[in-house]
Amino acid sequence: MVQLRDLFESSSFWARGRSCADLRRMLAGSQAAVTAWNGPQLVGFGRATSDGIYRAVLWDVVVTQEQQGLGLGRRVVEALLEAPALSTSERVYLMTTNSSGFYERLGFRSVESQRLMQLDNSNGSGSTK
Repeated sequence: MVQLRDLFESSSFWARGRSCADLRRMLAGSQAAVTAWNGPQLVGFGRATSDGIYRAVLWDVVVTQEQQGLGLGRRVVEALLEAPALSTSERVYLMTTNSSGFYERLGFRSVESQRLMQLDNSNGSGSTK
């Protein structure tokens, strides 16, 4: 769990500050998770949630800066999409701030007819930080 926390800290802006206890809960609620290793070092990660038939969502896809551009992110996403809970889902969604080009090269497209909405529930999230 420490390596996953460290990967988020060093290679993302959206997942900084997550505790190991919260990461355990996050993984327990995920239907698929993929890790990528360079020897003993965790260098890539992604996870997904899904109802197994209609909808799935990719979350927290991250690759270390040193490994970006080498096809590792593509392999993480492809492995997630091949997971049983996702491979039969009618639609797979994701949210990205600055990597839309990467996901478009993998076949994802922007959906202008839908709008991302958010409820900030951070005060009542039950976080164990």
